[in-house]
Parts: sequence; structure tokens; C-alpha cells
Amino acid sequence: MSKRRPSPQPPALTAEILSHRKGFEAFVLEHSDPWHREHLGRLFVRWRTWNGEHFESRLEPPYLLLAEPGFSRAYGACGELSGFGGRSQIRIRPSLVIGSHPHIEPEERFAEGRRRFVDDVLLHEMIHQWQFEVLGDAEPAYHGHGPIFRDMANVIGGVLGLSAVRDCKRRGTGASLPSCSQWPHCVRPAGHYLGAYRRGVSAGGDVGSLERFAARFLRCRLEQTDQDTAVAEVRQAVEAAIEQTLARCEVIV
Repeated sequence: MSKRRPSPQPPALTAEILSHRKGFEAFVLEHSDPWHREHLGRLFVRWRTWNGEHFESRLEPPYLLLAEPGFSRAYGACGELSGFGGRSQIRIRPSLVIGSHPHIEPEERFAEGRRRFVDDVLLHEMIHQWQFEVLGDAEPAYHGHGPIFRDMANVIGGVLGLSAVRDCKRRGTGASLPSCSQWPHCVRPAGHYLGAYRRGVSAGGDVGSLERFAARFLRCRLEQTDQDTAVAEVRQAVEAAIEQTLARCEVIV
């Protein structure tokens, strides 16, 4: 028997909330600045399509923004509340759209690949919206990427032909699977983004830092104890640092 406690019912979406959110969508589609109308308008169309295909049309239009997420490494974020107290705000980093993000190629020939990448950020955040508004369980112990998120990602991924992912904690029989924290980017075929996504671009800096750390630590330890002990301690320290780095990297979207 599962020890998981039933999730509380999410707060009801009142008529005023729904009216304001639908009015926000209408403003974006009809009256916003042309650049925002183009890009946010396309994302609202994607949102409505996927709401029907993957969420049984149980979601309501969120406040969808091209704005910086609060977490510096995040591509996007879904919050239960907006900055003005509205319900369900999805923010997508605008540098992904224009190509100024270090993980994204900026040239015009990569425009379609950037759109595909941004679309996947939206799909990821829609699962978080579903957690907030339909289930009432944001999985805070997993930073939002626990078994609930994993299972929904795998259901949608099955429809899209994507391989399975695990939750954000590397353990058990699924430890070797990619984390759902980066879903669906981590399981898309290599050519899906048409070369626009620089896969693994941030890994080199972390590895280089670990190498420098190991060299400094080894020199320090050799001055105090025998070589075998120093090497063993370096190995243990580096392995711990790698685990911490991977854990940080898993909270990306």
C-alpha cells in the first residue's frame, strides 16, 4: 500500500479569475506589441492544442509571459501565483526566443529549431500547471519533479515517441534514466532542434573546476600525509563534488 497522502483539492478557479486570464490571452492575440503577438500568440496556440491532446482540456489559459524565470539556470518557470496575485503564471526566458541564450544558436537559419526548443519549455511548464491546478500537488520535496511529474511526462512522452525518464532523485531501478527535470529536451532525438540547441554546453566548466579542485587538494594533502591516503581522499571529494554538480544541473526547467 502506498504511504503517499492524498493531495488536497486545489483552490477553485473563480469566474473572475477565469475571465481575467482569458482576457489576458485575448489581449496578447489581438492588441499586444507585434513581436509579442507573434511569439506569445504562437505559444498560446500550442498551449491550446496540447491542453486538448495531453491534458483532456482540463487546464485554463495561464498568464503566459516572455520573462526571466526566478532561477538563473531555468529555461522557464510555472508559478502558482503571478507577481500581482493572479493564479498560474508561466514564464519563458526571452533569450531562448531571440537566440542570445548561451545554450541556443542565434542565427536566422536556426529559427525553427529555437521555436521547437521553446515549445518544449512550454510543454514542460504545462505539466507543472496541471500539478498546481488539477492535482493540487506541486511536489515540493522534489522541487516539482517527482513521481507525479515523471509519470505525466512519460505518458506524454509515450505519445510523442520519447524514451522514459525518472524523477529528479537518482536512485533505485531507474537511476540510469535521464531526469524529468530536463524533460523533454533530454530525450528528444539529436536532430529534433535542427542544430539550434547546444547540448551539454555547460558541462565543460564544471569538469574543469573539478580538475583544478583535485589538483589543489592533492598538493595540499601530499604535504601532510602519505600519497595513498591523499589520493583516496581526493577521489572521495571529487565524487562528492560531481554528485552535487549533477544534482544542481537537474533543476533546470
